[in-house]
Amino acid sequence: MKAAKKPPATGNTSPTPQLDALIQAEPDLVDRIFDYVVELVPDIAARREEVKQAIRDEFAGERLYVAKRESGDRLGERILALFNGRNASEVARQLHVGRATVYRKLKQAGRA
Repeated sequence: MKAAKKPPATGNTSPTPQLDALIQAEPDLVDRIFDYVVELVPDIAARREEVKQAIRDEFAGERLYVAKRESGDRLGERILALFNGRNASEVARQLHVGRATVYRKLKQAGRA
């Protein structure tokens, strides 16, 4: 009978070393967002762990979709390309914006 191979000793006593390695290799969204915010507002770095924990507590268990916002001009162009005169609600759904945004962009372009 073969003896089971032991993983190399790393000093890690975590019950989930593979998960820990993945987390270290690929930071989660909260870590990435916080690192970005620290670049913009260096004063917040002193409260790093406190703020990250507050964010995790607030949004724990939620599945989020972070939409990429387009510049106003590009969004207006896409709305004009999709709008057929009667499908404002459908255009809004496709572009993940509100109907009011569709109408505002149409008005700015002189189409409403």
